[in-house]
Amino acid sequence: MRRILFGCLIMMLTFSVFSQTIDLKGKVTNSGGSPVNGAIVTLMGKGVADTTGSDGMYEIYKQDPTATTVFEIPQTEMITLRQGIVNLDIPEASSMCVEVFDISGNVLEKVIYAHATAGVYHFDILKNTKAPQMLLVRAAIGNSVSTFRYLPLQQKLQLLSKKQLVVSSGNQALSKQLADVDSLKIEADGYQAKVITIASFEEENDVTLEDALDMDPFSFFVTSWETIQELAGENGFGGDLRFGETGPGAGLRGADKICETIAEMSMPGSKVKQWRAFLSVSADENGNQVDARDRVGNGPWYDRKGRLLAPTLEDLINERPQNGDAAIQNDLPNEFGIPNHRPDGVDVDNHHMITGSNAEGRLAGASSTCQDWTSVSGSDRATCGFAWPRGGAHKTTWTGPGGGGSGNWMTGFTSNGCEAGAWLIDDGPGMGSGNIIGSGGGYGGWYCFALNP
Repeated sequence: MRRILFGCLIMMLTFSVFSQTIDLKGKVTNSGGSPVNGAIVTLMGKGVADTTGSDGMYEIYKQDPTATTVFEIPQTEMITLRQGIVNLDIPEASSMCVEVFDISGNVLEKVIYAHATAGVYHFDILKNTKAPQMLLVRAAIGNSVSTFRYLPLQQKLQLLSKKQLVVSSGNQALSKQLADVDSLKIEADGYQAKVITIASFEEENDVTLEDALDMDPFSFFVTSWETIQELAGENGFGGDLRFGETGPGAGLRGADKICETIAEMSMPGSKVKQWRAFLSVSADENGNQVDARDRVGNGPWYDRKGRLLAPTLEDLINERPQNGDAAIQNDLPNEFGIPNHRPDGVDVDNHHMITGSNAEGRLAGASSTCQDWTSVSGSDRATCGFAWPRGGAHKTTWTGPGGGGSGNWMTGFTSNGCEAGAWLIDDGPGMGSGNIIGSGGGYGGWYCFALNP
């Protein structure tokens, strides 16, 4: 009878453990307590969203019935169970999950850590109970899953790791789930965009939005060679933009941090505008392709001096940005508001900006991103756009498609490599050899955009 019951439990868990329900709800209000109508609430990792009504309420609901049959006994090498301790040996940053069920299939404990750092974690399977009972334990590192049966001999449950994820006491729930599993982004016209982390896919979150920033317009710049050297050293970053970030997607997150850092250096307080690098990658932290055009918002965008670059995304994604200030269209300015072709009043050959993107602002190819902006190898490559067009005599004149020059601000050149280094001599063809990221006339700079003007 026990075998039959336990077998039914395993079958049931095959479906209940691996299916996922998203049920997020709450209310969006302004600083005065009034509901915000038309706010877009997006669950960023899952790509689902809802828009608030006149009552300010949102609800994101999705049930995924997909089940994966996973029943691994004996255990994997990364996940072991010895003397009541589940050991999780994580070789690199990954998601981690431990779940404990009773003999009836009820969830007694569930701990999720979406971005566990590399290391060994220990989960002690001990439960407060008057009598020992059979437990089922499921542990996962990324897609590697193991399931164990266990008869507890002691009376507590605690997860010990580099970060304290579980707290247990008395007759309360066996633990609190403290790890962040995803983020909600809330946007509304006239308000500052806001991002909050969530610890569960089933919870309520009320959000208060602040009025739009009372700051000068500033939401676009080209990263200057001067500041890149200040942050990265004499040779710049090359193709490795992680900037202290680790794990999957670190290159893109690091590039965003650099954008934010430079923006704050230029205009104190502007880091709250949510800066994004105009870079495509083949895989973000969730393994999904990311196109640069989808990262920068919907406009409008202004340079450091308040000049309009482009009013909408449709205007932006062209050979050169359209319907903005003609004074900056063909020489995109850096974070100082200075035309980047002449940062010191003298022409330099710095027209190439890394993007990893094609003429539509989408990923140019798997080999176009310096290994998703984590590599300084001379054998890797980066697709570059033109901060200023190389028209007649290598100057900023531009006569449009077929007009005798290369001028798409998003694409048009592939670097010799991803090594750190610059070539700024205005000689026309670039250095011609060598595997630095700036080989054709540049230094590995890129474009930064803010989601708030």
